Amino acid sequence: MTKRRNAAACTTRGVLATLLLALAALAFNASAACGGKLASLQSYAGKYRGDADVLDAPALATILARLPGNAALHLNRNLDVTGPVELADCHLVLAGNAPHMGTEQDAMLDVDLASGTVIAAIHGGGRIDIYVLADPATTPRWDALPRKLREWAVRADMGFPQQQPRDLAQPGSVRLHAIAVTAAPATTVPRTTAKPRSINFDSGATKPTPAQAAAIQRAAGDDITQPLPGHASEPLYSMALADLNDDGRADLIVQYSYATGACGSAGCSGIIVMATAQGYAHKQIGLPNFTEIAVLPSMHLGMHDLQFDSNSPVWIWNGKDYEIPKADLPQFHAPAWETRAAAGRTLALVVPIDSVIKSVSVFCDQGKPVLAMLLKMPRASQATTLTWVFNGWTVNVPMSPANRDATLWMTYLSDSQLPQWLAHRGTDATSRAIAPHVTTAYLRLNGDMQGQISMTNSTAATRAALSGCYRY
Repeated sequence: MTKRRNAAACTTRGVLATLLLALAALAFNASAACGGKLASLQSYAGKYRGDADVLDAPALATILARLPGNAALHLNRNLDVTGPVELADCHLVLAGNAPHMGTEQDAMLDVDLASGTVIAAIHGGGRIDIYVLADPATTPRWDALPRKLREWAVRADMGFPQQQPRDLAQPGSVRLHAIAVTAAPATTVPRTTAKPRSINFDSGATKPTPAQAAAIQRAAGDDITQPLPGHASEPLYSMALADLNDDGRADLIVQYSYATGACGSAGCSGIIVMATAQGYAHKQIGLPNFTEIAVLPSMHLGMHDLQFDSNSPVWIWNGKDYEIPKADLPQFHAPAWETRAAAGRTLALVVPIDSVIKSVSVFCDQGKPVLAMLLKMPRASQATTLTWVFNGWTVNVPMSPANRDATLWMTYLSDSQLPQWLAHRGTDATSRAIAPHVTTAYLRLNGDMQGQISMTNSTAATRAALSGCYRY
């Protein structure tokens, strides 16, 4: 009798387990099948941009074309380095950064498959622009944004610290924009159907003729006169041909090799030598570091536009050199130094961008110069060094916690070089040559990058704050 009961119990448990699995499968299928205006984009979930680029999907590309100015270009570039597309509650989510620019040039895209609302968040230069593309276009509210996007924006404002922020209040660097999806595109730049010519110097290089080699040698000069030690047997450059001004003559595009020492993590630099009716120009046109180069169909002042590694801003000819248009350059939004009166003293204060540091200030206390650092979240470390980087010159300042939750850190500056740098003065011949030209400074906490500050008005503000306790 007991065996029968046990068998019946086992059978009952087996049926329940099977039923639960079936119900779970039904629930999963129901959540996995998203409906709505952009439901067709669900197939991109789990895929990488290199395999199936969701930004090229016609339904999404049409919406992103409404982004103003160069925002679409910045979004594309800032999403160059990403993981797979995520699917969460019928939202497609993609986050990433521009090559070699993590924590400085970043973006996040949220696509609501049901409602058709697309949110593009673009971070760069200390500012976060969040564009809500929807119909009807209504003033976006920070609290109404998806939580994951708000978390991303807060962390971007802090320079992407390892710890998660506790406060999701809207950062001061965030700007919210509403754009109607059905409105006319914000830009009406004519698009050409011609394809760019992409040159890969590993597979598409051409062996130069004696005349071309002589022209490159003459234009490059000292750049390729001698290889680095240990690279004596290696070629100094690779060459490709392209008619950059449509005059029917093939111009020389040169990429230096590692043997010249002109390479880094973003590739190797190079030059252009233009072909003329008399042969080749003697003067070179410099190029930034790159691995591949694309000659675009579009032109400016008679020369084809260029793009490097498929994700750089478009470089245009200005009549003398190739440059990035100012409208396409990341904007620097760090505020200037200011003075404030507090507790009977004058403070010189600056607010960093892309940093967990909320503010940095200097002032006099009991006849001594003091540096104070206010953080956006508590810091566990008891031994903390705030490093200032001025055009490559570093000044290390040991800091100590000054309140219970370790959000306020302070130190005396009597023996520090920092006040001299903040006043655009150095302490020796080399630093005195650098300091007057410093416009920004990078901050590090125990070696970790923590954003940057503007040096605008730092001389007047800090000298006013330390006038009673520090001699320059």
